[in-house]
Amino acid sequence: MRDLALAVAAAVCMCPAFAHADEVHDALEAYALYQTDVSALLSANIEGARDVDAALTRLSRHDPDRVARGWIAYGALTAAQSPAFAEGVERDLRRNGRAPVLNNLRTDLYYARREPAGAAQAVQLILGAANADSARIDLAGDRYNRFAHSSGAPRARGGDGELERSVRLSPTMRQRLRVTAVSARPMSEIDDFGGRGFWDSLSGREATTARSRGGREERDYASVTDHMLTIAAIVVADATGSERRRIASLLSEPLTQQCMTMQRLQLRQCLSVSVDGSERAYCLAHHGLSGPGDCFANVVR
Repeated sequence: MRDLALAVAAAVCMCPAFAHADEVHDALEAYALYQTDVSALLSANIEGARDVDAALTRLSRHDPDRVARGWIAYGALTAAQSPAFAEGVERDLRRNGRAPVLNNLRTDLYYARREPAGAAQAVQLILGAANADSARIDLAGDRYNRFAHSSGAPRARGGDGELERSVRLSPTMRQRLRVTAVSARPMSEIDDFGGRGFWDSLSGREATTARSRGGREERDYASVTDHMLTIAAIVVADATGSERRRIASLLSEPLTQQCMTMQRLQLRQCLSVSVDGSERAYCLAHHGLSGPGDCFANVVR
């Protein structure tokens, strides 16, 4: 009987559904939950102060640092979908050896941009994801901003009625988040991981984000991209297990975390002097939605 119990336990541990996610996918889940809430706000009715307060409650449960870490993870996994970058990393591993390359990724933030071929394509995927994610958050912000300036008149009606009290990632959602290097095609399939319609598709919505190109990289925020590229190279090298400490350090990217923390502070300050639902909707639109959206789009100019 004891042997049978051990065998069953071993089988459970080997099942992918129960396998412990790596550091990157663990971080990604917080960002996925955040974007799922953005999807809900894109569809929710806004008929009065009660609806505004429900939206504020929904966003307030997201920790800014965890969302920022999740955004870095999402950008990194998006960069890992670049065929040119993945091929460049693999060629680098063959040419220079696995241990030296991993050591370089562990000690040099700029190595993944400088050495493996194909980094430019990976950067464009990051910039495209940043533009798309910022644009959809802005769309949600615009809905509440219109309500804020409507002088109490009615109002934006969505397709899904009132906001639910909680949001969870279904097993199907989690499966779509569990990408590996070059397992999605965001350059050709907008609903694939990293594509401009991915978060809408994940929530079962028709993509509403306007078509946009990746744009040019903002030099002052290139270090954000370098954090993502380094993690992406580690993902391509299938070294997330051995490089957990390095990944944890890279996920804590200070510029994005500071930006998100500042927007949360400004939201609280704005709400502290608001007197009605319209003013709270203004705070939500500008500091709860559009402001954080700008934090993700800072890498693009």
